[in-house]
Amino acid sequence: METTEAVRELCDVLTAKVVAALAGVENPDQVGAWGEDALAPTPPVERRLRFALEVLHEIAGTQGMSAAQSWALTINPRLGYDSPIKAIREDRFQETAAAAKALLEDAYDG
Repeated sequence: METTEAVRELCDVLTAKVVAALAGVENPDQVGAWGEDALAPTPPVERRLRFALEVLHEIAGTQGMSAAQSWALTINPRLGYDSPIKAIREDRFQETAAAAKALLEDAYDG
Protein backbone atom coordinates (compact mmCIF):
# COMPACT_ATOMS: atom_id res chain seq x y z
CA MET A 1 0.00 0.00 0.00
CA GLU A 2 1.28 3.43 -0.89
CA THR A 3 2.02 5.80 1.99
CA THR A 4 -0.59 8.26 0.75
CA GLU A 5 -3.26 5.55 0.86
CA ALA A 6 -2.19 4.46 4.33
CA VAL A 7 -2.36 8.03 5.61
CA ARG A 8 -5.79 8.59 4.09
CA GLU A 9 -7.14 5.40 5.60
CA LEU A 10 -5.72 6.26 9.02
CA CYS A 11 -7.29 9.72 8.80
CA ASP A 12 -10.65 8.19 7.89
CA VAL A 13 -10.52 5.99 10.99
CA LEU A 14 -8.72 8.22 13.50
CA THR A 15 -8.85 11.83 12.14
CA ALA A 16 -5.85 13.86 10.99
CA LYS A 17 -5.40 15.31 14.48
CA VAL A 18 -5.02 11.85 16.04
CA VAL A 19 -2.78 10.67 13.19
CA ALA A 20 -0.56 13.69 13.83
CA ALA A 21 -0.37 12.76 17.51
CA LEU A 22 0.49 9.15 16.68
CA ALA A 23 3.11 10.28 14.20
CA GLY A 24 4.64 12.69 16.69
CA VAL A 25 4.00 15.88 14.70
CA GLU A 26 2.15 18.92 15.99
CA ASN A 27 0.44 20.11 12.84
CA PRO A 28 -2.42 18.01 11.37
CA ASP A 29 -1.93 19.92 8.10
CA GLN A 30 1.33 18.04 7.70
CA VAL A 31 -0.67 14.80 7.79
CA GLY A 32 -2.89 16.18 5.03
CA ALA A 33 0.19 16.85 2.93
CA TRP A 34 1.29 13.23 3.37
CA GLY A 35 -2.15 12.08 2.25
CA GLU A 36 -1.95 14.23 -0.86
CA ASP A 37 1.58 13.09 -1.70
CA ALA A 38 2.75 16.70 -1.40
CA LEU A 39 5.20 15.78 1.34
CA ALA A 40 6.70 12.49 2.48
CA PRO A 41 6.87 11.50 6.14
CA THR A 42 10.27 10.69 7.60
CA PRO A 43 11.15 6.98 7.79
CA PRO A 44 10.45 6.76 11.57
CA VAL A 45 7.06 8.43 11.08
CA GLU A 46 6.23 6.16 8.15
CA ARG A 47 7.02 3.12 10.34
CA ARG A 48 4.59 4.41 12.98
CA LEU A 49 1.87 5.01 10.40
CA ARG A 50 2.24 1.61 8.77
CA PHE A 51 2.41 -0.19 12.12
CA ALA A 52 -0.73 1.59 13.36
CA LEU A 53 -2.64 0.71 10.21
CA GLU A 54 -1.52 -2.91 10.38
CA VAL A 55 -2.66 -3.25 14.00
CA LEU A 56 -5.98 -1.55 13.26
CA HIS A 57 -6.57 -3.93 10.34
CA GLU A 58 -5.78 -6.94 12.54
CA ILE A 59 -8.28 -5.88 15.17
CA ALA A 60 -10.88 -4.79 12.63
CA GLY A 61 -10.63 -8.16 10.91
CA THR A 62 -12.19 -9.91 13.89
CA GLN A 63 -13.89 -7.17 15.90
CA GLY A 64 -14.76 -4.45 13.41
CA MET A 65 -13.26 -1.06 12.72
CA SER A 66 -15.22 0.66 15.51
CA ALA A 67 -13.64 -1.67 18.05
CA ALA A 68 -10.21 -1.07 16.52
CA GLN A 69 -10.73 2.69 16.70
CA SER A 70 -11.88 2.51 20.31
CA TRP A 71 -8.94 0.30 21.25
CA ALA A 72 -6.45 2.71 19.67
CA LEU A 73 -7.81 5.69 21.61
CA THR A 74 -8.40 4.11 25.02
CA ILE A 75 -5.90 3.82 27.85
CA ASN A 76 -4.62 0.31 28.19
CA PRO A 77 -3.24 -1.33 31.35
CA ARG A 78 -0.89 -3.44 29.22
CA LEU A 79 0.69 -0.18 28.01
CA GLY A 80 1.20 1.34 31.45
CA TYR A 81 -2.19 3.06 31.16
CA ASP A 82 -1.15 4.85 28.00
CA SER A 83 -3.21 4.66 24.83
CA PRO A 84 -1.93 2.61 21.91
CA ILE A 85 -1.64 5.91 20.01
CA LYS A 86 0.84 7.22 22.58
CA ALA A 87 2.71 3.92 22.70
CA ILE A 88 3.11 3.91 18.91
CA ARG A 89 4.29 7.54 18.96
CA GLU A 90 6.96 6.42 21.45
CA ASP A 91 7.95 3.53 19.13
CA ARG A 92 6.80 0.90 21.62
CA PHE A 93 5.86 -1.46 18.81
CA GLN A 94 6.41 -4.81 20.55
CA GLU A 95 4.46 -3.72 23.61
CA THR A 96 1.62 -2.40 21.46
CA ALA A 97 1.54 -5.56 19.36
CA ALA A 98 1.33 -7.63 22.56
CA ALA A 99 -1.58 -5.49 23.79
CA ALA A 100 -3.39 -5.98 20.47
CA LYS A 101 -2.72 -9.72 20.60
CA ALA A 102 -4.18 -9.86 24.11
CA LEU A 103 -7.31 -8.13 22.87
CA LEU A 104 -7.60 -10.55 19.98
CA GLU A 105 -7.10 -13.52 22.30
CA ASP A 106 -9.62 -12.02 24.70
CA ALA A 107 -7.09 -11.98 27.53
CA TYR A 108 -8.05 -9.95 30.55
CA ASP A 109 -5.77 -8.93 33.39
CA GLY A 110 -8.14 -7.49 35.76
